[in-house]
Amino acid sequence: MRKSHIASLLLAGCASAAVGAAHAGGFDRGGVNIDLLFDPNKVASEAAVTYVSPQRTIKNVVRSDAPPYPVNLSSSSIDVDGDYWVPRFGVKVNVIDPVDCLGTYSEPYGADTYHGKNNAYSPTSVEFKVDTRDFGLTCSYKLDMGKGSARLIGGVSYQEVEAYLSRQTLLAFGNQGTGNFDLKDGAWGWRLGASYEIPEVAFRTSLVYSSRYKLKLTGTVDQTSFGNWLGTGPFSGVPIFHGIDEGAWASTEIPQAVEFKIQSGIAEGWLAFASVKWQDWSKMQIIRVNGVTSPIYANPMTGETKPASVSLDALYRDGWTVTGGVGHKFNDSLSGLVALTWDRGTSTTVGTQTDAWTLGVGGSYSPNKNVELRLGGLIGLWTSGSSGPDGIDNATKVSYTFDDDLILGGQASLKVKF
Repeated sequence: MRKSHIASLLLAGCASAAVGAAHAGGFDRGGVNIDLLFDPNKVASEAAVTYVSPQRTIKNVVRSDAPPYPVNLSSSSIDVDGDYWVPRFGVKVNVIDPVDCLGTYSEPYGADTYHGKNNAYSPTSVEFKVDTRDFGLTCSYKLDMGKGSARLIGGVSYQEVEAYLSRQTLLAFGNQGTGNFDLKDGAWGWRLGASYEIPEVAFRTSLVYSSRYKLKLTGTVDQTSFGNWLGTGPFSGVPIFHGIDEGAWASTEIPQAVEFKIQSGIAEGWLAFASVKWQDWSKMQIIRVNGVTSPIYANPMTGETKPASVSLDALYRDGWTVTGGVGHKFNDSLSGLVALTWDRGTSTTVGTQTDAWTLGVGGSYSPNKNVELRLGGLIGLWTSGSSGPDGIDNATKVSYTFDDDLILGGQASLKVKF
């Protein structure tokens, strides 16, 4: 029994300690983690925080805007600042013998990039952020099946989503203001799955489907810092868009996902584990921001403004994340693991989300039977590629290249059980 208990602890921490799941395609930062549901104790709680630092630099950045308006900008290289933190917290309770329930708070999806001002990418994005807050409840019903047991798993989540985008515009005419898009919404989603366990050999396999979260983001577009006029020069008398528009909205979704996990004891004190996750990011193509027009595409030749589409041109493909590794129990207090993760990048013709290979290591220390501390770290390779002027939003028509880059990360978690 002690062997299977230690093995279960290893699997419960493997994905998070390796950190690889926190850097995946689309907006995925690990999804909603329900591993704590399988803890054998009557009550178990866990708090964890993950830090990820993608080291991405884009090069040979060139805008495709036709001169002289707004301007044919170019930049030799731009460092993309995209470090982020991912917290999560969960409490699992054995309600009655066959029923376990897990309450969770997590921030499972997000984006965080900063390209800076006064460069060729600034009219596309100075800063782009997506923040999520997920409040979930997941329960399982255990069925005895010979040597092992099966679980039926079901749950719901309410997920709050907030998106922010700032763009700098009209650099050719001396007006260096920024426009800020701020949209938000909340939606319900659900999950359904099953698992099978054989404790004597530390075997467990699970398959969980997570539904989409359908969103209608609403909010404001603040254009006050653009100023009232184009600036100095031959078009100094031409007005541009300015003010705050409260009628902006966009429809999109956090797409459905399926995740399969498996673990098994392979020798005394040794555990092997693997997982495969698919997420339907190809549903996220062109996300139109309705109710506004792009201020950087006024027509200075006539003194009039013309409508132009504002959108997030993601043009994603489906995401796949595959992890495999081994864990080892050194003694009753100390165990460790190593994991290799491959994530298929979701970018197609635009963006920097290429394939990533990450190597993670983690350790678990239990000073007594009620407390467990886990620490993990990650180093990875984010593969090279290029991006072209695709999509429908004129502000996003920029091309660039990028080399292989590093991904660094770490995690700490504390688990208390009774």
